[in-house]
Amino acid sequence: MRLSIFSALSVFGLGLIGADAVNNVYIDPSKDLVCLILPPPGKLIGDTQTIGHVQCTDGKPQMLPSNFFMTKQFKTTADYVQAWGIMDPKAVGMLANDGGGQYDIHKDSGINAAPGYPVFVELLEPDSGRWCIRFCHKLDKTCNMGKSSAGCEGALGITEWSAAPATASTSNKTTAAAASKAATTTSISHTSTAPSATSAAAPNTTTAADSKNSNSASKTTVGSIASLAMMAGAYALFF
Repeated sequence: MRLSIFSALSVFGLGLIGADAVNNVYIDPSKDLVCLILPPPGKLIGDTQTIGHVQCTDGKPQMLPSNFFMTKQFKTTADYVQAWGIMDPKAVGMLANDGGGQYDIHKDSGINAAPGYPVFVELLEPDSGRWCIRFCHKLDKTCNMGKSSAGCEGALGITEWSAAPATASTSNKTTAAAASKAATTTSISHTSTAPSATSAAAPNTTTAADSKNSNSASKTTVGSIASLAMMAGAYALFF
């Protein structure tokens, strides 16, 4: 009797340990909720697939930091529901040069489950910054678990990748800088083509000087004629 009770407690204990070890993943588009299985910080996914852990955007069981997602999209069809986007692998300690890996319901990737679905496929690509997870209603090729090295595009056929906010921000800054440069160039162009105040005034100053010299010349000529006339008159008086 004691042995039976001990055996029952042992089995129950093992059951609890097993339940705790299960990685339950799920997403909820209506709540912008995503749970992902992640590798231990600083470790390659392929080397640690059986000891991954779950992090979620709602903090249960662990918080998935908001700066992890650079973009996040959801899609629901009659066959599956999925989430995917661009990530910052450093936000959760993943190695940036990691070629990536896959988590699914196979035991070689840990004890994982997707409540409400018979199958799911999650792929992480730290070196390209891509992540994706799909939950399917049937065990078929819609959730293809046989293309772990093909990435999100090859395994799940995802081809739509939105630009990251940081990239968009950089693009905006570049555009603004270009616009500023263009404005400066235009301003410089206008400044160089338009005559300066000094240059514009120069022709008028020169003309005034010419006019003054002309007047002086005229006065000199008249003065000379008058002097000759006076000399002629004096000559007539004496001779």
